[in-house]
Amino acid sequence: ILDEPTSGLDPLMEVVFRREVTRVKDAGATVLLSSHILSEVEQLCDRVSIIRAGKVVEAGTLADLRHLTRTEVSFDASSATADGIAEAHDMSVADGRVRFTVDSDAVASVLPELATRQVTGLRIEPPSLEELFLRHYGDDLTAGSVR
Repeated sequence: ILDEPTSGLDPLMEVVFRREVTRVKDAGATVLLSSHILSEVEQLCDRVSIIRAGKVVEAGTLADLRHLTRTEVSFDASSATADGIAEAHDMSVADGRVRFTVDSDAVASVLPELATRQVTGLRIEPPSLEELFLRHYGDDLTAGSVR
């Protein structure tokens, strides 16, 4: 059981820590990690639980958790538009890029449509663990009270 294990470590020792955790996991050990450094959790953990007010509000693999939300798709605005893509939500054009989100399980169905439009600079970015986490705590940020 590790609670905030890299707090206070310099970057070199963080690398050593990650290697050691990977080594013991590969040897078959179960490692329980509690951390607010979500990039560290993404790198090290096979399963994730998000806890709010002492209760698990979401749990599973990162793929499981990402499946429940939307993935951002973007491409160079000079190459095409996303008009008429039924699965596209929240479309915008800014900084020379077309951006929209799709339900994560619909990404594969959008790709052939984008291919016919010959888009360039395509990026598909699933939500980070931080974005998944903030889905459960974002209302606290808006209200100005974080617990």
